[in-house]
Amino acid sequence: MARRSLRDSRTAIFRAAAHEFAERGYDAAGTDRIAARARVNKAMLYYHFGSKGALYADVVRDMVGAVGARVRTVADGPGSAEDKLDAWIRALVEEAAARPWFPPIMLRELAARAPHFDAKTFHMMNAVLAGVTDVITQGQREGTFRDVDPLLAHLSIMPPVLIFFARQRVLAGRKLRGGLAEPRQLDQFVRHMQASARGMLRKFP
Repeated sequence: MARRSLRDSRTAIFRAAAHEFAERGYDAAGTDRIAARARVNKAMLYYHFGSKGALYADVVRDMVGAVGARVRTVADGPGSAEDKLDAWIRALVEEAAARPWFPPIMLRELAARAPHFDAKTFHMMNAVLAGVTDVITQGQREGTFRDVDPLLAHLSIMPPVLIFFARQRVLAGRKLRGGLAEPRQLDQFVRHMQASARGMLRKFP
């Protein structure tokens, strides 16, 4: 029971911190507020994570690690490069949807030149790129994808995903109606991104 309680408190702290970092950014986020939000003693936060910085890194790496694992599985699995590209896009969108706090955190970091990302975090981000590169390289070998720089292709896919979920987050708390103001459905966005990525990478006749 004690072990179960510790697991529950760690999860509560993680989720409280993720939302706090998303709302306020790293510097303005407070450990007192995180502990209160998680309904734990602040000492429990330090017991599980050691420091505010380590907690922040854990929140960021949770998303990057999940995306990296899924793209590696896709890249190493069976199927054509186009099938893998579709699977990679779906995986990316699903992992972002499961972590609504991640897009605002990442957008803040990018705007500030990622001051809170350490070498391990960057290494994990490079692992994501490596998986995407393998998918694109396979498509080039198959003659399906044109000769593009995998990094630039990756950078063309990631920002729209971040912006989409940041927009969904903005609209979620507002009573807006009308075509442009309505949040878009997840499957609709997945299909749009898959079609956009295929159009960007396919060889011209």
